[in-house]
Amino acid sequence: MSKVVPYSPFSTRTRAVIVIITALSGLVSPLAGNMFYPSIQRVRDDFHASQTAVTWTVTAYIIAMAVFPLVWSNLADQFGRKPVYALSMLVYTSGSIGCALSHNLTALIASRVVQSAGASAVQGAGAGTISDIYPREKRGTALGIYYLGPLLGPCLGPLIGGYIGQFAGWRWVFWALAIWGGLMLLLVVLLLPETHRRLVAAKHEIEQINIPPPLSFRSNNPLRDIATIRYPVVALVMLHFAMIFGAYFTNATGLPLAFENIYGLSQGISGVCFLPSGVGCIVGSVIGGRVTDILLRRHRRALETPADDTKVSADAVKVPAEVRLKAMWLGTGLFLCALIIGGWILEHRLALAGFLVVQFFIGAGMAFTFQCLGGYLIDIFPASSARITGVQNLCRSAWAAIMVQIFPTMLRSIGWGWSYSVMFFITLGSLALVQIVVFRGSMLRERFGPREGKGM
Repeated sequence: MSKVVPYSPFSTRTRAVIVIITALSGLVSPLAGNMFYPSIQRVRDDFHASQTAVTWTVTAYIIAMAVFPLVWSNLADQFGRKPVYALSMLVYTSGSIGCALSHNLTALIASRVVQSAGASAVQGAGAGTISDIYPREKRGTALGIYYLGPLLGPCLGPLIGGYIGQFAGWRWVFWALAIWGGLMLLLVVLLLPETHRRLVAAKHEIEQINIPPPLSFRSNNPLRDIATIRYPVVALVMLHFAMIFGAYFTNATGLPLAFENIYGLSQGISGVCFLPSGVGCIVGSVIGGRVTDILLRRHRRALETPADDTKVSADAVKVPAEVRLKAMWLGTGLFLCALIIGGWILEHRLALAGFLVVQFFIGAGMAFTFQCLGGYLIDIFPASSARITGVQNLCRSAWAAIMVQIFPTMLRSIGWGWSYSVMFFITLGSLALVQIVVFRGSMLRERFGPREGKGM
């Protein structure tokens, strides 16, 4: 009787620890970005800066968050996940300390770039860690848990940062982030094992699936990763990723202004009002990951492919990756309905309770959609999941940076209702285009690439 070779050598408990640490590490970047928002006006007053100038503390952070995951993801695919996570947490902690000690706006902006550069590593490499330890049929559920970290930041950040900034000052926001970074550095060094499948395979007997070859200097090039956008399916998925994240991020950055100016809430209470969106992210992320796994398993059963809990069947590749996208319209539809309703609630200054309910569905719809799109990209690039996630992060963060810069002008020109309506129609258009991938993605990949299961 032949020995059954596992997909991963780690026990169920160890894999759970890996997912939790990765999710907590993924929380670092959005937490650092969003904890600062409630204190922006205090920074402007302390440094006697204009509103446009102080906005660069946000824009510079987002731009760095878009660019640096490409570098970290390549390093993670070449040298392993653990050293990259440890180094990035060290860089992030140093940047946070620099922010806390800044005595002028230029120094704060520069320190924010360093902070974002360190915090952004897990934005790309985290999905690679999940792909390392879970086979395709179980990956969606694990991704749902992992994405809780990055998705909870926009709601927990203003809540925590609002109260810290209100009672201790904006510098203590960054001291708190530095302490968090130090704790994450210890967790990574002491508890996180190396998961990279090529490195693990050298020590353990595991199934020879999704094991990328060592990268050469030529292939370890972030610009080559960006070139994956040439594939029609990747371009369309990245477009929808960017549009929905841009709308979600713009909504999150505009909430402090709405809560304080429209509803007259204090800085601390405004942070509490981000919780509905966070709860929605939890619900949407967990359910979305579970649904995509169920869809894959049902499709396999329809093809009479036997399921195997201990190894990935070779027949599993017959299940098209596009199966993960079939429920995507549920998440995006929910997001779009909540988005446009929320904009017109603000326009007419209706009840705060109704607006908070809407925020729950905005978070749930966005997180559900992220599960479908993120899982799809990993399925078609399983041997380079960290790098394709880095490209995805570049696209969505770049668009978010653009939206954050133009949103104040939109509000002054057309108001809350029509600003949210513009985001609604842009995202609706990307949803319509991504349906081409849902129904014709397999054919497009056969003709134009990438072939499922191939690396970058």
